[in-house]
Amino acid sequence: MKHKLNKTIVLVGMMGSGKTVIGRGLAKKLNAKFVDLDQEIVKAANLEITEIFANFGEEFFREKESKILERLIFGPQIVLASGGGAFISKINQNLILDNTFSIWLKSDPKILWGRLKNKKNRPLLNDCGNLSDFKKIYKLREKSYSRANLCVSNEHVLSIDEMIEKTFTCYSNFVTVNLKGKAYNA
Repeated sequence: MKHKLNKTIVLVGMMGSGKTVIGRGLAKKLNAKFVDLDQEIVKAANLEITEIFANFGEEFFREKESKILERLIFGPQIVLASGGGAFISKINQNLILDNTFSIWLKSDPKILWGRLKNKKNRPLLNDCGNLSDFKKIYKLREKSYSRANLCVSNEHVLSIDEMIEKTFTCYSNFVTVNLKGKAYNA
């Protein structure tokens, strides 16, 4: 099935859920451009995200994130991987929900923690010493993520290729059925 994007697709979800790698694969299948929001912030600041957090704080980072997100959303249609915290902001959430098609890549917190626990390039993980701490962050964010137009779950640890295919199929089915504005869980 050939699709032409009439809206930007924004992938949301916790860090480690595969927004970047799934987004790249989805964009390829849709013959669309892929953009990673965090990488756009790094380019604009000429600093790594950990450096932005350390030098200027999270509030500064979130302000820049919102400005760049808005620019990308109102530009040409793309597949966009948002940062894990981008969709938590009500301003960003409304911007995404009102102007794009959002997909929550949902994974079990234990799986995500296993992928992330040794990463040093994730500022929020500095406050997470263990799975229990990570689950608290996940729980706080879960309600926001659930507002996305589509939820694609990876509870059974699918491979990257399987998850790209599942996301593409779910998106295609959603567009084909045209369930305007209703949540669709897969």
